[in-house]
Amino acid sequence: MVKLLVDHKTFLNGLNTVASALPPKTSLPSLSNILLETDGDQLRLAATDLDTTVVTLIPATISTQGAVALPGKKLLEIVRELSGTDVSISTSGSRTSISCDKSSFTLPCSSRDSYPSLPSSGSESDRISLPLALVKDAIRKTVYAVAGASEIRASLTGLFWKLSPESLEMVATDGHRLAKVKMTELKGDSEIEAILAPKALTFLLKITSDEPVYMFSQGSQISFHIEDTSIYSRMIEGPYPPYEKVIPQSNTDILKINREDLFGALKRMRIIANPATHQIMFTIEHNRVILHAENTDAGEAKEDIEALYDKDPLQIAFNGNLIMDIMRNMKSENVLFHLHDSGTAVIITEEEQEAGTDYLTLVMPVRLPDTV
Repeated sequence: MVKLLVDHKTFLNGLNTVASALPPKTSLPSLSNILLETDGDQLRLAATDLDTTVVTLIPATISTQGAVALPGKKLLEIVRELSGTDVSISTSGSRTSISCDKSSFTLPCSSRDSYPSLPSSGSESDRISLPLALVKDAIRKTVYAVAGASEIRASLTGLFWKLSPESLEMVATDGHRLAKVKMTELKGDSEIEAILAPKALTFLLKITSDEPVYMFSQGSQISFHIEDTSIYSRMIEGPYPPYEKVIPQSNTDILKINREDLFGALKRMRIIANPATHQIMFTIEHNRVILHAENTDAGEAKEDIEALYDKDPLQIAFNGNLIMDIMRNMKSENVLFHLHDSGTAVIITEEEQEAGTDYLTLVMPVRLPDTV
């Protein structure tokens, strides 16, 4: 039995916070629910797919303490469309009534016992405080390079964290590209290495707060706590690939190019590029780059971009989408392409790195037809 009153906007914000943890498909009906559980004068909302759990607390006027699990997507859809100030929720048996202003709904509900147990954080002595803005920046710089769920090697489907008393290093790779950032302003009292699901980390990107984020490591679980919201993530089993070995050391030829000019040109080339390979040819000559995309069905496109380059001419091809992802997640006005030849991975860095940040990306070129 639950009976409570909650502010509509507050309730909607809370549901939006946890709803992204709901699995898109599941064979366990309970995982499609959102848990509503009273805690004194607060209402705890929780959703989980068993690997990632999100919990948030919101203020509420509680008449009867208790807990109930309601169909998550349907509940969010209802609350999103309500118009009114206060939402009244009351449970009787296996039905829950939700009313606001002149609208009322009844949903089937489940007991607390049918819902998975919520994870707990570690000991306060193991708590690590990190500046939220810097953590979010590090995630943005790397998470786009994580491999998709279909990747055979499970470790590549996560983001590698290496926290030490000196720095925090984050790495992501899908075998075609790599993103690595090291921040000396992010550090812990001990060393922690973990492979974390990107789903959990993207929740941090959605949170706006000036407060620090507190991180706990406990067994096979990492959790993040910011104000009244907690994100729990089960670590992905490793080991993580030896990524340092794939970063070439002989890329001494430097191409300097305006980031926005390159991004805009790539967007235009993408209109014509082969939709299967997204291949775009880079012909790099003295102080310019000629982009070329060709598709038998769609036609041909070329664009000439000013750049700084004084080495031997080079022709190299890339999946244009991968380069665009990198440009989208960099901030510097100009970017540097560290080159060697048409078959060697290219390192891309920002011309101006932020203080305390070492950020590099790597992308494999597309094999040209006349290479062996």
